[in-house]
Amino acid sequence: MSIRLIAVDLDGTLLSSDSATVHERNIRALRRAAEKGAKIVLASGRSMVMMEDAAEQLGCVSYIISSLGGAVTDYATRKMLAETGIDPDKRRAILEVLRPFKPLIEVYCDNRIYAERAIITAHPPASDFDFLRAKYDDVVEDLETAIGERMTEKLDVDFIPDDETMELIRTRVEALGDLCVLAYPGNGNIEISHIDATKGHALQFLCGYLGIDAEEVLALGDSDNDLDMFEWVGCSVAMAKSSPLARQAADMVTGSNNDGGVGQAVEELMDRIGGQ
Repeated sequence: MSIRLIAVDLDGTLLSSDSATVHERNIRALRRAAEKGAKIVLASGRSMVMMEDAAEQLGCVSYIISSLGGAVTDYATRKMLAETGIDPDKRRAILEVLRPFKPLIEVYCDNRIYAERAIITAHPPASDFDFLRAKYDDVVEDLETAIGERMTEKLDVDFIPDDETMELIRTRVEALGDLCVLAYPGNGNIEISHIDATKGHALQFLCGYLGIDAEEVLALGDSDNDLDMFEWVGCSVAMAKSSPLARQAADMVTGSNNDGGVGQAVEELMDRIGGQ
């Protein structure tokens, strides 16, 4: 069966290690796939506002799955097709858990990122990626005033001082129910989203919307949050430096993100790509 849609993760997959540059080999291969009729979809934990630069480098993106699956957007029209978010009351409860620990809190909402000025000032960017992400923040005086009754796609929590505190936060947030809490020990980072906001669920919705079967989908990724995509699609590809679980789950392993591994895999599968 032909491949009619290609879903590509960003960090560690499409993007080089600078978290910004798309390898030329990836650009050439994905453009060729689009010319043959494949829909190109970016799928990431990032907010869409942080994905647009990669989409512009490619020049052939049709749809974007952002915030770990919290939002599905038609890239040409910027129309959000689906949202699986955290309701306002649950968001407020999460913030009550987080605030005593004084971390950096970024709230993903309507394809943008919101952060409070006082917290941003207390936690200046510490890495190249922090500087990149801060560039896209809508800095507000108060999150509640800025977001109000809108749904939250995801919360990104940084500068958690130690793994013990991280585990305490994770436990308290999970106790609120219906939430997925991804903790990254050693990095001081937690991602919080609705339990059904996954790349796999978002991809299934998009393919249903487009009339594309799972067997007609190629997914490329490198981390554990790509696993449910890998489980659902007809063909899955892990990058050379993927997590052990991603490598184990994938149908094939390609080169590294710095060597244009996405382009390498798409080139190898090009005779299967295309269709109506």
